[in-house]
Amino acid sequence: MKIQKASDLTKIKAQGISLLSPATARITVGSATCGLSKGAGKVFEALKYEIKKQKSKAEVVSVGCNGLCYAEPIVEVIQAGKPRITYGKVTVERVGELVQSIKTGKVLTDLAIVRHDEEAYCLNITPLKYAKGKIPAALSGIKEYRKHDFFKNQLKLVSKNAGTVSPERIEEYIALDGYQALAKALTEMKPEDVLREVVASKLRGRGGAGFHAGIKWQACRQAPGNKKYIVCNGSEGDPEIAMHRSFLESDPHAIIEGMALAGYAVGADEGYIYVNDRYVVALERLEEAIKQAEQAGLLGKNIMGTTFSFALKVKRGGGAYVCGEETALLNALEGLSGEPRPRPPYPAQQGLFEKPTVVNNLETLANIPLITLHGGKWFAKIGTASSTGTKIVALSGAVAQPGWVEVPLGTPIKAIIETFGRGTGTGKKVKAFQTGGPSGGVLPAALLNLKLDYDQLTKAGSLLGSGGLLVMDEGTDMLDMAKFLTDFFADETCGKCSTCREGVKRLQEIIGSIMQGFGTKDHLSLVKRMAAAMADTSACALGKTAAVPFLSVLKHFPKEVESKLVKKGA
Repeated sequence: MKIQKASDLTKIKAQGISLLSPATARITVGSATCGLSKGAGKVFEALKYEIKKQKSKAEVVSVGCNGLCYAEPIVEVIQAGKPRITYGKVTVERVGELVQSIKTGKVLTDLAIVRHDEEAYCLNITPLKYAKGKIPAALSGIKEYRKHDFFKNQLKLVSKNAGTVSPERIEEYIALDGYQALAKALTEMKPEDVLREVVASKLRGRGGAGFHAGIKWQACRQAPGNKKYIVCNGSEGDPEIAMHRSFLESDPHAIIEGMALAGYAVGADEGYIYVNDRYVVALERLEEAIKQAEQAGLLGKNIMGTTFSFALKVKRGGGAYVCGEETALLNALEGLSGEPRPRPPYPAQQGLFEKPTVVNNLETLANIPLITLHGGKWFAKIGTASSTGTKIVALSGAVAQPGWVEVPLGTPIKAIIETFGRGTGTGKKVKAFQTGGPSGGVLPAALLNLKLDYDQLTKAGSLLGSGGLLVMDEGTDMLDMAKFLTDFFADETCGKCSTCREGVKRLQEIIGSIMQGFGTKDHLSLVKRMAAAMADTSACALGKTAAVPFLSVLKHFPKEVESKLVKKGA
């Protein structure tokens, strides 16, 4: 259905609700890359086979990741009038039994994780009720998701649809108030009004230094010229995170809507999404979502019958870490080498194809529909005074339950590791942790009470970055960890700056010498001098922070480094 006016969304919303809560049964399979790697594809095919074999009227649908990565493959069953049941670690061997349970009303309690009596968000969205009447006794032993530690301690705003809607059905996104923010903006707000709400929200960029999005948007809007661009950086180069990939695989329309709103606010009619070309599933789902948005009239010319037009294109890139720097990303989009440009001029004044450009991280843009719909002041009340809103955190390393969660900014690091990760899972204590990817400092367990806050983490010698939280237990060799991170920088440097190009290689050599027992205190002094020079003269954050992992290990775990130095008189 082509949307000619904002009110047309109501009809599509009704279609989407009928898909999410059908009259028969709906079986969903978490088919993001994390699930597929655990066998979700085989479970999906086995479900289709069993449904046909047992002549069940159920439909099986692929959805994204709900964050329970440790329990993949995730399968959910929704039957009319009954609670939605989330099953974990479902195998092909149990599929026949699961399909049979739809007929019998039996619940596979050994696989059940939680039940959802309704889809009740932390927003003023009308709840989508699953259960009607009294909850059957057979289900009373399964925790309702708002009482389950993994869900009750989150504030799912940006990730509210992940694992629930099919990323390939625009009707399901619209069913849960998708594109309502765009409709509100185009029919009730001027571009300046949208911009004003973003400024009032105090939203900070979710990808790196945490620059205020509203200030960047204002600069772009005020820049002279009729042609402007919106660029979304959806290609995270950080190892062990893949949050962008999971989000695109789960809820691509949130990014599309956020970019359209950004275009409306700053006066841009065209946008680009830069995505790692290794994210095959994410790319397929994003491109399908864009196609459906175009067909529905939510992208293209005269959106919803207004004078606003916005086109969106996907650019596949190599996923280089240096392209997290916005000017290097712009070079890549233009077909040039992914190397940083001198600044000023800044992209907001002269960016893509020398036109004013807003460059934002994927998660930053996903917040825009929420801010537009509910207001900047509402958003600013979440989190802390200087770090507002929520943050998606990708929890990995030495944790019992790796996954991704969304929590209010200001949440203690320790609470995230213990509540969602369930500790190290090895029986050993947490020794260290790293936030913000490779550029973040490696911090000791003594600092676990630090909060997820831009300023606190920066002061402690780390950063928030795109939201990675890497945990190390007492069995971790900290020097080996520093070498791993330094090797990563050596692979990822673009080579433009001699201080970065040569400096990282020399760092590798020095760490290697220390690990082999040939290091001296002179080496440590040299590293400190090199780090200062790299921080002062490198063109981007890669070179400026390349020495941070080793320096933080040296600061917080000096005995581990010094114990491997050459002993005097040896």
